[in-house]
Amino acid sequence: MWKQITNLHGDEIYMIASLLIFLSFFILVTIMLFTMKKSFVDYMKGLPFEESENELENPTESKRI
Repeated sequence: MWKQITNLHGDEIYMIASLLIFLSFFILVTIMLFTMKKSFVDYMKGLPFEESENELENPTESKRI
């Protein structure tokens, strides 16, 4: 298996590019996570409960398409 990885004959650019894309995505998500405001997190956390409360109050209005 090691011979297959080391004998790429020019295809290593695809492996390097995919690794860079993978790492950059998770680095950006981590940066976004640590820079997010607490008020935004609390707002997003409460969204599922707000929607279910609205459906209980007006069940016919929430099913409109």
